[in-house]
Amino acid sequence: MLTGILSFAVYIAFKGNCREAFSYYQTCFGGSLTVQTLADTPDGMKMSKQMRKAVICATLKNEYFKLMGTDLTDEGSFVSGNNVSILIECNSFTERTKLINKLIGRNFCSMEHTNPLINVIDKYNINWILSVS
Repeated sequence: MLTGILSFAVYIAFKGNCREAFSYYQTCFGGSLTVQTLADTPDGMKMSKQMRKAVICATLKNEYFKLMGTDLTDEGSFVSGNNVSILIECNSFTERTKLINKLIGRNFCSMEHTNPLINVIDKYNINWILSVS
């Protein structure tokens, strides 16, 4: 059993309509919704009006689950069907590395890897985003 996992959530990528979708999901499931856009960042006002609206992270929490989402994806990587991932929040980089290695069945990265988010795809073609709080 892994003791280093804090929580997990479904993580969804959108093509510019993340806020709209999460507002809809809130009407469906209830819960509290928080939305952070590029306008909320220190350099946000330097961006175009359209870019400032892009959602960095939307989080909908209720008593049963947590949904997270974003409008920011790698250029050209959004394809309907590959836009859903399972996000697991780990309590340390060491625990995250152990989980990555289990998911992909081999040593993936060193324990010192400090990128806060790592995306891996397991042998069943499931997208996992592993973060460290």
